This record gives sequence, structure tokens and C-alpha cells, in this order.
Amino acid sequence: MFYRYIIILLLLTPLFIFPAKAQVNAYAAQTGKLEFSTSSAEIIGEDAAKRFSKTLAKDDKIKWSIFVPDNYDPAKPPGIVVHMTQRNLAKTPIGWNTVLKEQNLIMVALNKTGQLKLDKEMLIAVLSTAFIQDKYEINRERVYIVASADSCYPASVAMEIYPDVFNGAVYSTCEPFNWRNNTPLTIEQMKDNSYLFVSSNEKNIRGAMRRSYQKYKDAGLTKVEYLRVQKLFYGRQMDRRTFKKSISILDNL
Repeated sequence: MFYRYIIILLLLTPLFIFPAKAQVNAYAAQTGKLEFSTSSAEIIGEDAAKRFSKTLAKDDKIKWSIFVPDNYDPAKPPGIVVHMTQRNLAKTPIGWNTVLKEQNLIMVALNKTGQLKLDKEMLIAVLSTAFIQDKYEINRERVYIVASADSCYPASVAMEIYPDVFNGAVYSTCEPFNWRNNTPLTIEQMKDNSYLFVSSNEKNIRGAMRRSYQKYKDAGLTKVEYLRVQKLFYGRQMDRRTFKKSISILDNL
């Protein structure tokens, strides 16, 4: 009931109106692993940030960890992966940087901020996309969330409240927030996006993810896939091969 209240409250709040960004200077664009600290007001402006100040104070500093492949080319805009992990640990899983380069993606994650309240973490996930788009040319048709463990809750809420910001999500070893009796108000927009459920072999995780997968399908979402990975365990990040396969599935659903 608490999560449903948050969703209704945020749905009543106007969506972000992102300021038009300046043309990116290809020679000035930084690549590699980067760290930034900023605030919501710096990203979307004072007026827009005030609308969300009860969830995130406009001057609160947000610490970002970003990976931009060295083959970044504004003429071939990359997509974005918003990486959401348990307790927001910023360390990139082994092998993922190679996949990001191969698949032409920039990854952004919170930088060791610890566990946050659901509504705050969800809002920051949305802000991360605006933050990246202000610095790099982006393919807005490939803005994905990859979430695991407890972070699947805020990730799935973000996909429900802002289906026009994100294009797809990977829920790994977790059960995303699901509606019970009432389908989301944004269900028609959600149908345009892709959803992948990556399950470990653990019985309780398998059952929870199967239920969520079926719930999405029963609601009329057709771009939905289920993937079971034998060597994956709850809370652990996908290996390079599974991550690459997950991105390919989102791209092709």
C-alpha cells in the first residue's frame, strides 16, 4: 500500500521538462571511468527541482560513477544503462566495460551512496538520464535500467511512472514491484518498452520472477522475456556473457 501511495503521488506530479542542452563538443567529451558530484537543481534547473524537493532536496549532492567507452562517437550516439545495485555500489562488474563498448552504451550508477528510500532512488535514476544527456549525444531509443536485488523495486517503479524516459529494463535475481488488482495508469505507454527477467536457479527467486514475468504478460505487455541462468545467485551481478545477452534481448524485443 505504501508503494502504491508513492506511485500515485508521483504520477500526479508533472513530468520533467528537461532544458535543451547545448551542442556537445566531440573533442571535449570525456571517456573512461568518471566520477561526478551534482544536484538536482544543477541537472534540471531550480524551478523543476523544487517540484520534487520533498523527495530530494534541490541542493543535495548526488555522486555519480560513469563509464564512457573510448570509442564514443557523437555521430553514432550510444544508449544509456542506468545500473542500479543493492546499496548502490559503484564498482563495475568484471567484463561489463567490454560489453558497453561493443554494444555502444554509456553506463551511469550511484557512487557508494548506500541504501536509499524507494522514491528517492527512483527519482535519482530518472535524473541520471538527464545528467548524461546534458554531456553526451544519446540514442534516446536505448535508455535502459539494469537492476538487481532490492534495487528492482525503485527500478520497476521508474519504469511505471516514467515509461517515456526509459525504453527497457533488466530485473536480475529479484521481484520487481507489481500491481495487485489495478493495472498501472501508464500501462499503454509501458507496452512500448521491453522487460527482461533474469532468474537465478534458487527456488524462491525462480518462483518470484516467474510470477512477475507472468503478471506483466497478463497485463498485456508483449515485449517481455524470461531468462534463467544456472550460475547466478541472488544479489550477484550478471557475468559478461549474460549481460551482453540481456542487452541484445532488450534491443530486439
